[in-house]
Amino acid sequence: MSASKKDLELKMVDHNTLSNVFPEIAEMQELSSYSWRKQSFHKGETLFKPGQPCNRFMLLGKGVVKVELKNTQSRSMLLYRIDPGQLCIHSLINLINDDDYSFIATADLDGWFCWADKQQFNIWMDSSSHFHHWVLNNIGTRFKQVVDRFAQHAFIPVDARLAGLLIEKMGAEQMVEIKQSELAAELGTAREIVSRYLSRWQKQGVLETGRGTIKIIQIETLVDIAV
Repeated sequence: MSASKKDLELKMVDHNTLSNVFPEIAEMQELSSYSWRKQSFHKGETLFKPGQPCNRFMLLGKGVVKVELKNTQSRSMLLYRIDPGQLCIHSLINLINDDDYSFIATADLDGWFCWADKQQFNIWMDSSSHFHHWVLNNIGTRFKQVVDRFAQHAFIPVDARLAGLLIEKMGAEQMVEIKQSELAAELGTAREIVSRYLSRWQKQGVLETGRGTIKIIQIETLVDIAV
């Protein structure tokens, strides 16, 4: 994203938060003493999208960001989420290769990130072996997660993955607050397929669907489907 009126200098309390979620910051003097810029965001806000230039090295201090692939028919597939303390592999690869964004990133929760410009990122990559290793290690770790996710899509049936996802997201009183389109994006499948399984399970008394909610009735049955 380009600079905006929301960009502020990182305050000391945010520096402390950043050091807590990114212990590596405290170990690298060039990063701990850097004057980071801060930008806040709200749930549902788009942080970057295909075609935009990737010109920032960003560190997520608070919130959750999801990175998705969307096709021309507006179907989406979740690639991964970014939590505080994690780097975005897509941004890192684009910065290194001087490419634009090709995926879309959306805020899942309110939060903030801090950033340094592309020139500063390149300086750190060239001058600090510690920073260089940290970046490459993050790319390798996140890439393995993405490969594992695609392996699941290839070898684990959709109904098993859907059952597991509902169990994972189940909250108080066995409720799952999520839209069917969001479930489909997480699973990398069509909304119609998700709807078909949910309807079948509702007829079997396994769950009850509402507007943006799913009430789990028979957890044991979902566990059997998931495994």
